[in-house]
Amino acid sequence: MRDDSGFYGPLLYQDVWLWLGVVLLVVVAAWYAWLFLPSRRRTATAAALPDVEGLRASCLAAIDAVAADVDAGTLGERDAHQRLSFLVRDFASAVTKEPATHMTLAELEGGGLAPFTRAVAGIYPAEFAPTTSASIRESADAARRAVLEWN
Repeated sequence: MRDDSGFYGPLLYQDVWLWLGVVLLVVVAAWYAWLFLPSRRRTATAAALPDVEGLRASCLAAIDAVAADVDAGTLGERDAHQRLSFLVRDFASAVTKEPATHMTLAELEGGGLAPFTRAVAGIYPAEFAPTTSASIRESADAARRAVLEWN
């Protein structure tokens, strides 16, 4: 559009650019909302309690199976001690909802898992030493006591 002085006014943007900018702003705002707002509502319902007796029975059966494998000669003592330690820690994780399978002995002690800490501490030397001094029977009994002591 030309006026009398020969000056051309600025060209107007097409409407598509306006709407593209608005859509882009809405998409960015939705992304930030999805990123920073909680995606699920937290309810006050209590978590379901684990079936301690069922877990206890399966853990005791697994401990007996490890001892039987050592007696049969299909499992070495060091591997057996490592499995016993894992079984005790796995039971502790299942009944307490604590990540006991990934905790060190010091973290177990600080976490209030006393029966499990005593059992794991008894199994530790045989689990990590080059030669085992503890018998698998003693370690299996300690693992059983820890599982049975948990209420």
